[in-house]
Amino acid sequence: MSSPSLRDLQAMAHAVSIPMTTPFRGITTREALIFDAPDGPAEWSPFLDYEDAEAATWLASTLEQGFQQDRVPTTTPSTIRVNGTVPAIDAADVPAFLAGLGSPTCIKVKVGGPGSSRATDVARVRAVRDTLGPTGRIRLDANGSWTLDEAEHAIREMESLDLDYVEQPVESVADMAVLRQRMSELGIGIAADESIRRSSDIDTVVEAQACDVVVLKVQPLGGIQKVLAIAAKARDAGCDVVVSSALETSVGLHYGARLHQILSTNQPQSLDAGLGTASFLGGDVVTTPLLAHAGELPVTPPVLDPELLRHYAMTEERREWWHGRLERCLGLV
Repeated sequence: MSSPSLRDLQAMAHAVSIPMTTPFRGITTREALIFDAPDGPAEWSPFLDYEDAEAATWLASTLEQGFQQDRVPTTTPSTIRVNGTVPAIDAADVPAFLAGLGSPTCIKVKVGGPGSSRATDVARVRAVRDTLGPTGRIRLDANGSWTLDEAEHAIREMESLDLDYVEQPVESVADMAVLRQRMSELGIGIAADESIRRSSDIDTVVEAQACDVVVLKVQPLGGIQKVLAIAAKARDAGCDVVVSSALETSVGLHYGARLHQILSTNQPQSLDAGLGTASFLGGDVVTTPLLAHAGELPVTPPVLDPELLRHYAMTEERREWWHGRLERCLGLV
């Protein structure tokens, strides 16, 4: 079944709402439609504020995951390397937080954004470096919250903490290109994340020479087939590629992990993926959640848990909202 009807999709959809253990960018609850599809469970979870055109791209990935696996390279269960993620917590809480993750050796630290200051960001990153020791790797993620000058000042202040790269330090591609030139002398890379929201965005970023690393998320970019084409362009331009999550359940994380496996086939030393985010959800929908420990994520096919699907079921009002969104977006795929 390569082209399911709306009725087909609605019949196999489970509408779930799962609380976050740690708020991310104002999100405290993660809503999603989980489909018990012919090719395996599939997830559709565009953020609530996204317009239908963007949400439809996420739906294209969902349809590929659940109904078009004959078009995607096969993978086998394995274990992949992932970074740990430190949210905007107090510096004093960092050692215990990292211990709870199993002390991974590659960490992404959230910086910038509402409620953050340069002082608190620097303190948090310094606490991560002190906890990791000299050999651990640190990535920063500002989610485009800094201005050009704020980004440069912050990065220079943290230069001594030995950063690998800074993810989406500023919002615009033009500013990111300028910042990359300024930072080249420091040996700190710039990564593009939110700047690549559509397949065509990779051309803009590459032409501007705006980054050293491209962060790719399978669901927002429309599925594995489309992301493989974007990754090829990025690598041809000399950029590294990192696969990351969009705060999905284990169903969506599994599809991202498969993308990482495929991309790693011809590049065994691929950078650690940003897929160890299941712990930021207060629950899941599968029998064996994809939980990372010590920087390793076992990748096993998701098996839906009927009891968990019932436990996290949305209210009827929210379910109807999602079904209406599904009807609108299916017509745009």
